Amino acid sequence: MNLSGRRLRCRRQRLGQATDVGQAAVEFALILPLFVLLIVALFDVVAIVRDQLLVDVLARDAARQASQSINQVEARAVITDTVDNADRSDARWQLRVHDDVVTVQVRLVPRASMLASSLRWLGSTPYVVGIATFATEYDIDDG
Repeated sequence: MNLSGRRLRCRRQRLGQATDVGQAAVEFALILPLFVLLIVALFDVVAIVRDQLLVDVLARDAARQASQSINQVEARAVITDTVDNADRSDARWQLRVHDDVVTVQVRLVPRASMLASSLRWLGSTPYVVGIATFATEYDIDDG
């Protein structure tokens, strides 16, 4: 084999290596946005689950404390204190007393969710809702 044939073969080998590096860069550029989207979606789901756990705990604590009240005025005051202690100004609650059973529903808008922000932008407001039911310890009157 002559000298020019050897040079041509070496040049082809170097070009092949360079295209492998370029191919890896292109594959990385294609995969990186999907990977970043996956990580952001994971954080979004974690934020929604955190808020769901918060409303479940709030509803359970409020219903437990309201079940120990002697009238609905006291029950509403207890629920208001419990929900206010969560430091969430967007939390809304509802109390129902029926047949010696107290049901408390707490709802709020997920705080750090980009999905929730997108839905709000489209005109829909997503909520996370927690509902808890306890039997009353006393007969709660309507007063």
